[in-house]
Amino acid sequence: MHPMRGWLQGLGLLAMTLLSPPVASAPTGASTGTKAIAPAIKCWTNKDGVRECGNAVPPEYAQGGHAEVHKSGATRDVDGAKTPEEIEAERQRAEQERIQKERVAERAAQDKVLLHTFTTEDDLVLTRDGKLAVIDSRIKLLQSRVADLQKNLRELQEQAAHDERAGKGISEGLRKDLGQVERQIAENRQSVTEQQREQGDIRAKFEVDLKRFRALKTGAVKPGEL
Repeated sequence: MHPMRGWLQGLGLLAMTLLSPPVASAPTGASTGTKAIAPAIKCWTNKDGVRECGNAVPPEYAQGGHAEVHKSGATRDVDGAKTPEEIEAERQRAEQERIQKERVAERAAQDKVLLHTFTTEDDLVLTRDGKLAVIDSRIKLLQSRVADLQKNLRELQEQAAHDERAGKGISEGLRKDLGQVERQIAENRQSVTEQQREQGDIRAKFEVDLKRFRALKTGAVKPGEL
């Protein structure tokens, strides 16, 4: 169809519909005393960019949206069906909004705890140093244990060397003792490493808390603000 011809046909159909008298024989409206509502004319834009009108939107243009023109002259725009891509984009936006709300709520809860637990920055420093001191004591105890185990290991090694020189060979019991002491040394050294890592985590956490506490107290940020 030529674009101009399609436009003229659509315009003519719209004019005929708007000017035609209401249908008098509407049994339902007559029996109830109410007026039957005339169907709206639907107008859409075809693939050639020409506006067409009719009683129903062709399936190939259903997703593009259309306008409904009522007999009263009122016009209502109707959005087209959403594409899978649009639906997915809306889902992702909703998910991002949900995550953002959760982050704000979590931040607000953390700020509340921070402000209710500490009064000044010195309070945070004292608490941090107290936690570090406790871990220092654990580390020293572990290191002392390692030193004792190393002394025990040296004695066992000397005993094993003596037995070999004497031609006795290393007994099974001595081998087990050597293996057990070596494992204990390794385990305690690993515990020292873990305790030192925990100290580093505490220092990092309190550094963040101190900056946040300072910002909250000075009004640079509000509770819950990211």
